[in-house]
Amino acid sequence: MMSKIIGFFDIASSDGYTLGKRNSVIFPNSVTREQVKLGIKERKLRQKEELRQSILAAAEEMFVSDGVENVSMRKIAEKIEYSPTTIYRLFKNKAEIMNHLIADGYLRVSEVYQEVLSGSGDTPLQMLNGIIRAYMAFALDHPKHFELWFATGRIEVIDDELHLRHGDLLYKSYATWLERIEECKAEGLFAEKGTLTVFQLIWSMVVGAIALRIKHPDFPWLPLDQHIDEILELLNRGLGVEQD
Repeated sequence: MMSKIIGFFDIASSDGYTLGKRNSVIFPNSVTREQVKLGIKERKLRQKEELRQSILAAAEEMFVSDGVENVSMRKIAEKIEYSPTTIYRLFKNKAEIMNHLIADGYLRVSEVYQEVLSGSGDTPLQMLNGIIRAYMAFALDHPKHFELWFATGRIEVIDDELHLRHGDLLYKSYATWLERIEECKAEGLFAEKGTLTVFQLIWSMVVGAIALRIKHPDFPWLPLDQHIDEILELLNRGLGVEQD
């Protein structure tokens, strides 16, 4: 097959190309200059995203283990064996890293909720139970992020809505829970209790169970699915919901 030389690119032979004289790169006739440039650009973007994720993962671990106030950009750089200058090219400061971590967590748990709510034919109580189950599973699959939420966040009630404050940022939170509780009340469940009262009872039991499982992993816990089932049964009974 005939080949042609395109320019004088500084590309390592490990990329699958053959180096010619004067550091030229020999490409098959089917490969264009634009395709080469696109491949290089895509690789650089992929490497940048991989580095970004490495920074976020290291920062999350350090924020939880050492405390946010004890972590610096330099320490994060040392953790991943890069220079601080490299990190500053992607994040302007520690606060921006924290904001990315918190926002990413809210996005991921929101996606989990949407999967639960997309189920057709579920009653409000079944959807509420499904959301609680999904929340517990997500938190226990991502324990560092769960701890980061509560290590840096402060829950507030504003106009009967719940918000978590992280520094200067305020996130509307648990709206999905409150909406399902309201729907349950509209069907005659929890009728004698206020929405925020029901939320407090559910939230305190669920978060307590998550925190205990994270902090005491060697305790002989029930299997997770069974533990969640038992919690939901206790909650429903305590809130006066008849079991089928």
